[in-house]
Amino acid sequence: MPQWYDQLEAWCFGHRIWATAPVMLLLLLLAHPSSNSLCLGGIIVILGEAGRAWASGYIEKNACLATAGPYRFTRNPLYFFNSIIFLGFCLMANNPWAAVFGLLAFTIIYRPALRNEAAYMHRLFGEEFERWASVVPLFLPRWTNYPSQGHYQCHLLLQHREHKNSLAMLAGIAVFVAIWYLQQR
Repeated sequence: MPQWYDQLEAWCFGHRIWATAPVMLLLLLLAHPSSNSLCLGGIIVILGEAGRAWASGYIEKNACLATAGPYRFTRNPLYFFNSIIFLGFCLMANNPWAAVFGLLAFTIIYRPALRNEAAYMHRLFGEEFERWASVVPLFLPRWTNYPSQGHYQCHLLLQHREHKNSLAMLAGIAVFVAIWYLQQR
């Protein structure tokens, strides 16, 4: 890859929220939602956020390797469910060009996160991570028989501020509904 692309990925890794904001703004500016796109996209956003809540209840960051729940099927369920949420917002926008640009930007933003996270987890958990990584895919979920370790803990949702993420997703849905409403007038 060219050096500028590596620099872009490095910046995106360190500033994922700031890098995602203009992409969401573009989706909003180019949005032409319909009642069908709002319903389908809204359901997908809600399912993605439910997946994030599922994953957040299993992860005790830096304390132990999460291998239960969605971590049996993908090493990065939070990023996977973020992509589902983003897909839902792209559907709500109902503009294929905005969606293509958005998904390309999402890939540029999260690809380095996947690589860096794997390297960090390898340093933190060593052989245990290697065994898990040899069975569980990096991003796209796949059924595995990896032995799970850990259990769901509701208090982790608050610790990871997942309630704030849920409110942000609902606000995003509301903005697309407002755009639809205003465009109907």
